[in-house]
Amino acid sequence: MIIKQYYWLPAVLLFVLGVCGQRVMATPVAWEQPQQQWLSQQSQHFTVSFLNGHQHSAARALDIAEQVHSELLPFFKGSPQQRTELVLVDDYDFSNGWASSQPFAQIRLYIAPPEDVSGLEVYDEWLHTLIRHEYVHIMHMELADGAVSALRKIFGRNLFLFPHALTPGLLLEGLAVYLESNKELGYGRLQGSYYEMQMRMQVAAGEVKDLQQVAVASRQWPLNSPYLYGAYFIEYLAATYGEEKLQLFLQRYSRQVLPYFLLNHSAKEVFGKDFISQWGDYQDYLSARFSKQITELKQSAVSGHELYKSLFLQVTASSSRGLLVNRHNGEDRANIAVLSAEQGQTPRWQHIVNSKGVTALAEHDTAGLAVSRQVDYADGRTINDLFVYQHHQWRALSSGQRFRKLRWMPSGKQLLASRKVAGLSELWLLGVQQGAAHKRIWQGERGVVLGGFDISADGDYLIAALKRPQQGWNLERLALASSTENYLQWQAVSNTKAVENSPVYLPDGRIAFSADYQGVYNIFVLDPQSQRVTQWTREVGGAFLPHWQQGLGLVYQAYTGNGYSVRHIEQPQSLASFALDSVQGNYDYPDPVLEKSAKSKIEKYSPWPTLAPRTWLPLWEFDNLVSRAGMSFYGADALGRHNYQLAADWDFNNQFANYNLNYQYDNRWLVSALREHNFQQLSLSGQRGYFISQDDLLSVQRRNLWPLWEDQLRLHSAMVLDKTRLLAQPAFINQGQYQSSNETLLGLALTFDNRQWYLNVPGVGWGTYMDLLVETNTPFNSDYSGQKYQGQWSMTLDLSGRSTLTARLAAGYADSDAKAFSLGGHDLSEEMLLFARDRQGLRGYDAGVQVGHRYATQRLQFNTWLGRVERNWSLLPLGLGDISGALFVDSGAAWNGGAQRKQLTGIGSELTAGLKLGYKLSLPVTFGVAKGLDNESGGYQGYLRMQMPF
Repeated sequence: MIIKQYYWLPAVLLFVLGVCGQRVMATPVAWEQPQQQWLSQQSQHFTVSFLNGHQHSAARALDIAEQVHSELLPFFKGSPQQRTELVLVDDYDFSNGWASSQPFAQIRLYIAPPEDVSGLEVYDEWLHTLIRHEYVHIMHMELADGAVSALRKIFGRNLFLFPHALTPGLLLEGLAVYLESNKELGYGRLQGSYYEMQMRMQVAAGEVKDLQQVAVASRQWPLNSPYLYGAYFIEYLAATYGEEKLQLFLQRYSRQVLPYFLLNHSAKEVFGKDFISQWGDYQDYLSARFSKQITELKQSAVSGHELYKSLFLQVTASSSRGLLVNRHNGEDRANIAVLSAEQGQTPRWQHIVNSKGVTALAEHDTAGLAVSRQVDYADGRTINDLFVYQHHQWRALSSGQRFRKLRWMPSGKQLLASRKVAGLSELWLLGVQQGAAHKRIWQGERGVVLGGFDISADGDYLIAALKRPQQGWNLERLALASSTENYLQWQAVSNTKAVENSPVYLPDGRIAFSADYQGVYNIFVLDPQSQRVTQWTREVGGAFLPHWQQGLGLVYQAYTGNGYSVRHIEQPQSLASFALDSVQGNYDYPDPVLEKSAKSKIEKYSPWPTLAPRTWLPLWEFDNLVSRAGMSFYGADALGRHNYQLAADWDFNNQFANYNLNYQYDNRWLVSALREHNFQQLSLSGQRGYFISQDDLLSVQRRNLWPLWEDQLRLHSAMVLDKTRLLAQPAFINQGQYQSSNETLLGLALTFDNRQWYLNVPGVGWGTYMDLLVETNTPFNSDYSGQKYQGQWSMTLDLSGRSTLTARLAAGYADSDAKAFSLGGHDLSEEMLLFARDRQGLRGYDAGVQVGHRYATQRLQFNTWLGRVERNWSLLPLGLGDISGALFVDSGAAWNGGAQRKQLTGIGSELTAGLKLGYKLSLPVTFGVAKGLDNESGGYQGYLRMQMPF
């Protein structure tokens, strides 16, 4: 009997169930721009890394972090033994951050503060709220006691020894939102009207989710379910059992060496009920909390007529020809359209142009349509730029300038645009003609955040939502008569505790805006002369982004139980009226830093202090052929630029070494080195023996050379060594019958990729991918010589609903002395390789059904979404997400020069289920049936394919 332990199993389980829940750990910072340098500074419990120019923010982050550490320590009763790594980045035009326990305690802080209503708007100071939220994650995940603490001393920072890091997102994010919120001072998401609105509408719609749904929620509305439900669930636990019991649960579970499986058991020990049983009580708690308010709001509700509905808040603007809407619904290609109507007529849609990444838009009668678009660049930055659409063509107005909101000046010769750089808000006047000057006219001080704004019809004034230090969001006015920024002075319009946002001028000079005066967001109108405020909507959910559109009247977006609804009221009526003075009030948040921390001197950043491996895993494999034992480990630096993994073992039976090394320097350098030994049994005439071969693979790739066209066009290079050496063969086989091979290639590849992925569409939603590959054996000592040329093209069309049609063509040519191509099989993974691509899939035929120095393949595949389960199996680390289906036709041939080409065709269908592992990872599992139509080499095939989503 053969007893075999698969040496790779522990590493695979770690990756699938653990590392995938911490995938942000490998996110590198963006490439440096000219004259930039990374620096570091330390305090007692933290190291902060930052680019030169951000010294003030870095020092502030250390002061805040030390204060947060002292405040959270009594709750968690423990903290990381080593300093937590903070990294400040200003690479994104949105507000976010993340925390990870792997391979060390680290936090990434996005400096750009929130400027719109999205749930994050209720904060005292952005860095304080962000650091507090993320450091709760660190303190939470670092908890360890008993056997877990002892095992960490042996195996290091193995993710399986961080039991709280492997809990559902609703517990991780729920606790962080709960502890970021300050009930006394009134900030944090649980103190804001937005989260209350979201949960109120879940109750109002009768769609309060059960625990198994929230545990793996990622695509169901609301899209922030783990945060939303988690925050209120933690609040429920604290209110029902007291914070002491909540702390006790955290301490108890931190001792569990079997993550996932003892989560409910630990909850029952502490609370008397497991989480599954408690969830029903929690649903009753939510119903009791919101039912009275819902009844009152429904009785007095005044809503507009629905024009358009989507999961997402739509980007809208008024114009002389109608309401402009960037229609984005998560299942079709986004497009800008105009909705127009004569008085009393049915509104009509007119398509203008397809769009991508639009976050703001404005139109001028003569100057045309202008938009701000968010662009993902190869260097790792995601930033906004401005584009003008004229004469059916787009023209870039800025490049890398980060302008996020815009309005046309009345002349149409300039745009007024805002941006955030190094956390500071700015206003710019931009000329739209070729070569026209751009000029900054205002820059805010630290802590002053500019939100939505509008310009009066005469261009003399700007009205904006502004957040000042230690205060909330208020309306302020800016006189634009002077073009010198030193003379621009803001004038306060309001000073309330409401979140006043997205103001716009009405034709009569009044100001419409959204605010939560009574704890519910609605549309209000301010008369600057009388200082009276009139209420125009009374939504059960909330009302946002008002516009006045000729023929439609008031247009706004309402939050509902299953998405946003664009609505209009032709002739709004006054629902309530009050003097602005009656709602005046200050927050006067205290400074979150009571005492500045002691800090080291600023030094040049070095990756070495964080690069050492922090954990290891044993590897083993024992059977009648091999006795292998080894270890694996991995590491990264604080900036995420250097990432490496190494697995190595020794075969004591055969005296072989096996290893697998992967190193990546951000997204430019990739180095892989692999050595493995394979045993293949052969039986002949009653005799049995083994072929033993040694496979060596070395790959060095330089990616993203000279990216162009919004970095959709990229050049890459690589060197690949693929060597197979026969070490032993059965004695009854003639020597030399089986040959070794050695292929060493140097290659260049040009790729173009503008594909888009949509929330509710399986796979690619729309777009084109192309590559051209040239490789040569010539510079190296190889068993092959000559060149290889390959190319592939695929285009995905967005069909109606959640379906797509993808066409793919691929072809290759190799010199007669180069390694041949292979065709066949259901494994399509090698088609995605950029270099050393030797095999092409052809479902319905065995792998290697045809081999030759030429190949051409064709594929047509129809994909469609079939359903969404999105449920977990109790609280075990297993669930099911989306289910999709596919019908395909594969065709192709491989042949040699001068030989007859035989075309093979296969047809089939596939069913793909998104397996949810460890609450966070969605692993597509595909069941397929294919039929090769060729009578000689084809046939029916059934197969199962699992492919990691990378």
